Amino acid sequence: MHETRLAAVPFPFTSTSALTGPSVGTARPLLLDGAELDRVVEAISFQFSDLQSSQSCFWKAAWMLRRYGIIRLRGAAGPDQIHAINAEVSQLLEEIESTDHSRLESLAYLNLPERRVLKGYNQFRDADRAVINYRVKRPDGRSGSDAGMIDIFHPERLSETLGQQIHGCLQESLIQRLLLASSLNRLRVKCRNLYLNQGVQDTRSYHCDGRSLKFKSFVYLSDVQSLADGPYCFVPSSHRRRRLWWRNARFNKNHGLGPFEFSQLNGQSAIPLLAKAGDMVLSSQRGAHCGHPQHPDAKRAVVVNMYQR
Repeated sequence: MHETRLAAVPFPFTSTSALTGPSVGTARPLLLDGAELDRVVEAISFQFSDLQSSQSCFWKAAWMLRRYGIIRLRGAAGPDQIHAINAEVSQLLEEIESTDHSRLESLAYLNLPERRVLKGYNQFRDADRAVINYRVKRPDGRSGSDAGMIDIFHPERLSETLGQQIHGCLQESLIQRLLLASSLNRLRVKCRNLYLNQGVQDTRSYHCDGRSLKFKSFVYLSDVQSLADGPYCFVPSSHRRRRLWWRNARFNKNHGLGPFEFSQLNGQSAIPLLAKAGDMVLSSQRGAHCGHPQHPDAKRAVVVNMYQR
């Protein structure tokens, strides 16, 4: 039933240029909207409580994730959890924006625009405490820096209370079982993050996070109801389409682009994952995805888990 509903939406489209950005010879997918978007997202959506109580729902969700590379789980976190995390986040932002960082420096490595303590993703991921990384413009001027985004690695280490709330809303035990059923591989939590976006417009174009088996879960801490909020965008089934991958890889090599950029998505369509606070999006990071640029006044907060073998 779900496959029929998703197939009923006319994939692929012939239009391009869903987002704008300076790239040589790139072709972007069309973003679905309106009734077409509603049909597609509804077809890959499940109530989290049904996933817990119904084996048929659990296996249907696992199959949809395997087939399309992305699903939305409604109500993964409750209002009290979301409120508690957002309260701590508000205090955290106040401290980051103040001149007194003494408390934060006792809890985390601070990578602020004017002072960088650590450098490189591997150092952030393997750090022995939380890392508050304020993303800045690239020195070479290239686009896609997510400048202005605060990316907190290991946020659960900032306080015992925040750690309990983050672990609760990420639902790791059930998600690991779902990933096992979907991918036939046991995946473990590699890193937890807290993304705080405020008017972030210089976002990276469509890409994948390498070709290894990797998934991310995104628990929305704020409503993402329109493109202005900067939703996560994904090209359905792109995680399993090897011809699409190789076509992009060849183009990238010939034009000096990175190997994991999806620069040739003409004729494809993408879905912006609109969701409410407490909803979870589960995504294969092999698939083509990106964050949509936000309106300058927009804010978005998301707790993220990364699963790998």
